[in-house]
Amino acid sequence: MRKADLRHNHQAFDDSLQRYRAFMQKVVKAKRVLASSAEKRDLAESVLLRLCAHWEAFIDEHLVDSVNCDHSLLADFFGVSIPEHPSKHLCQALLFGESYRDFRSFADLKGFSKKLLPQVSNPFLAVSEAHSKKIDEVYKIRNYLAHYSGKARRALMGMYRKEYDMDRCLEPGQFLLAYQAKRLWAYFDAFEGASAAMKDWCA
Repeated sequence: MRKADLRHNHQAFDDSLQRYRAFMQKVVKAKRVLASSAEKRDLAESVLLRLCAHWEAFIDEHLVDSVNCDHSLLADFFGVSIPEHPSKHLCQALLFGESYRDFRSFADLKGFSKKLLPQVSNPFLAVSEAHSKKIDEVYKIRNYLAHYSGKARRALMGMYRKEYDMDRCLEPGQFLLAYQAKRLWAYFDAFEGASAAMKDWCA
């Protein structure tokens, strides 16, 4: 049975990153159609949410395909018998079933992947601590935008204080687009860097 092609998984995610980066570059520079800062902030927040959705789809697919390529730890982890050549559908069913697996941080994702994959077969370990940290920041922003809860706001404020020495809680759009959108571009760089590191690992 033909195994999954891990490098192929990157194409859709990398294309989305490039498309949204190019779009946001136009938004940041826009003077006419998007003249107001409020509209630009709304778009920056929306794009960030979409980036997270694409990242999660990529991670899910990559986990399934990685396990499909090396399922040597899978039987022990789930305590079940695994065919010698499990299909992607079986790997998908074992990993996710009908539920959604939510990773609280990149460290959480790496920890889960270590239970399923030997080190030599684990592309998630190739992602640097710097990129992991930035992606975790994105998810604190994403959680706030998704819920607007007090808990999510406190987590966001904690990140602002710890990483940026800020003493007030800016709305995400304002935070992302400050200083010529320097922080937004850094987040794009983190996703691109993570994907590139994993892709290089597969080479």
